Amino acid sequence: MLTSLTDLWRQQSLYNRRALSIGIVHFGPGRFFRGHLAPIIHKYLAQRGSQEQRWGICGVSLKSRRAINTLEPQGFLYTLIKCSSCALNRDSAEVIGSISQIVDGREDRDYVLDLLTSPSVHLVTLTVTQEGYYLDKSFNLDTANEEIAHDMCNPSTPTTVVGFIVEALRLRRDRGVVPFTTVSCDNLPRNGETLRRAVLTYAELINPELAAYISHNATFSNTVVDRIVPQEHESHHNYPCRLLQVRDRAPIVTEPFWQFVVEDNFRGDRPQWEDTGVIMTKDITPFMCLKYRFLNAVHCFIACLAVRAGIEYVHEALNLPEFQLFIRLMMSDIAAATPVPRQTCEQYMAAVLLRLSNSALPDSIERISSQTSKKVRNHILPILHDAYSRKVSMKRLILPIVAWLLAVREGVSEGGKPYDAKDTLSVVTAIREGAVFSRIMGLENCELQEVVDDECHQAMLVLQTHGILTTLKNYSEGAN
Repeated sequence: MLTSLTDLWRQQSLYNRRALSIGIVHFGPGRFFRGHLAPIIHKYLAQRGSQEQRWGICGVSLKSRRAINTLEPQGFLYTLIKCSSCALNRDSAEVIGSISQIVDGREDRDYVLDLLTSPSVHLVTLTVTQEGYYLDKSFNLDTANEEIAHDMCNPSTPTTVVGFIVEALRLRRDRGVVPFTTVSCDNLPRNGETLRRAVLTYAELINPELAAYISHNATFSNTVVDRIVPQEHESHHNYPCRLLQVRDRAPIVTEPFWQFVVEDNFRGDRPQWEDTGVIMTKDITPFMCLKYRFLNAVHCFIACLAVRAGIEYVHEALNLPEFQLFIRLMMSDIAAATPVPRQTCEQYMAAVLLRLSNSALPDSIERISSQTSKKVRNHILPILHDAYSRKVSMKRLILPIVAWLLAVREGVSEGGKPYDAKDTLSVVTAIREGAVFSRIMGLENCELQEVVDDECHQAMLVLQTHGILTTLKNYSEGAN
């Protein structure tokens, strides 16, 4: 007989949720947050027990009520399931209790601002995706965006996360409350600095004195976040029943591995995250290079090749010998272009390949290939720049991009499987009109332009002549 999550929590609780006070306000309480940061805080609360009751989380949703509607009936409890095809790991499940509540930021704006102004709130964290920052192609705040423009005209009634942060910091200043530290947990290069720049741009336009105050008093920590959390699947609901004998409307299935690297740049109090395995550092750059290049970029490279090959899941691609060898060699090229010790790169590469081969956690190519152009700009172009300056061959680095360009241009995989590119309309239109890669990615008048476009042209001819698997084999045998 199945029991409820709340009953199971009462029987096995590791800390008193009713005694928790809100110390963290989190914007974007989606699946990644519930698979990454919320379990970290849960682990911390479980370790500290009654000694640390001030780090409960209030989630704030600005776009959808889905998380509220699914989690509220079960007291914002949910199960976290870790799955691995490795013989050393077994599927495991636990109930996560660190989220005290989730509210609709637009409907409950005053409540959210009261929370953000409370002296007990020390951290504001975010997983709102790149779209939630309202950035232009240069990663600066897009002040022409309708929602940002609305908030600038109505700063006391914000609707965006940037607007909420600025208004909350204004209220804290006016009430003599120390500013909170803002911690971005989104997949953006130097995410804290990017958010800080957007906040200051916004504040400068509405109140230069407030912008100066924020610049001198508020801190925005950079982070590196890493855990694969696939899209929700109907089968995920079987895990809580099988492993814990409970009903759960919103289980999160993820891999055993996680990483959270945080720049130690805090204005006030924070949890002692180190006790849970979080890496606190003054220099986050090496961690960024490893994660963005060997996970994010490689993920994107695999997806680009897979859409051309008509492959559905990441592990299926890596099961093919042609893919496996090519990806290993391509990662070696990335290592040669990366300013991190080679041995460190190789250790990280081995771990990533093991994780991406996890057949117990099918990760769809459709999910990873979404918004490919942004991922290329964020994670792949820096590799190409470094490869050019270090005289590393770009042949294997360019091939996956060309495979994706062909899939978008033709609208089908090599075998005729339909491919609907989930990308910005301007990018898709440019590709289908035959634009060269440098123009699509804004590399005109760049020293890379000629080399990249030439490599793209050659790769396109080879792919169209020999097909994806033969080309992968040829590029593995003699790309240099």
